[in-house]
Amino acid sequence: MLAGLGAIVVLAGAGSLLYVAAFHPGSGNAAGGLPNRVASFQTVGLIAEQPDASGSIVELLSSEHGTAFSPVPAAEQVQGDPEWTADLMVGGTYIFIYLPSSQCLASGGTGAHPVLALRHCDLGAQQRWRRLGTGVLAGGHDFYEFANDASGDCITQIAAAPGQQQTGGLAACDRSQPADELLAFWWTSG
Repeated sequence: MLAGLGAIVVLAGAGSLLYVAAFHPGSGNAAGGLPNRVASFQTVGLIAEQPDASGSIVELLSSEHGTAFSPVPAAEQVQGDPEWTADLMVGGTYIFIYLPSSQCLASGGTGAHPVLALRHCDLGAQQRWRRLGTGVLAGGHDFYEFANDASGDCITQIAAAPGQQQTGGLAACDRSQPADELLAFWWTSG
């Protein structure tokens, strides 16, 4: 049994070395010279408040139509189901990994039509997010804007038709920190 366990450890170690060699060739940096070392990580829900002033919360999730903010039932608001890891990288940026697909949250599209999408993780600037400002305290949680390193745009709730989910999108960051650009880490564990 111990021999089998040793083989699993060796295989896992080899897989890790292949990943590091593929994405981090000796320099300690990802593509574009960005640091590739994780300073800390936590499993979180990426939560926003609904813009209708109801005080209810929504969680950023992925669906067949892209990213969307889905309502969190009141019964799940205290003990929810975190769907992301928030990896704080050396250098101060975050990488958000969606646990169900193991893909990274990324900026895509064009300058005139930026989109929020999940992509294969490559640790590039399109997948790096900077926390802006001092944050806003609401309901015992700190909410921040998160700007993409490549586009400079912030994660935003995009207005939907009545009765439909807000979609996850990107928009120019607003220094006034509007509610539709603020996210909190909810249900954290690290």
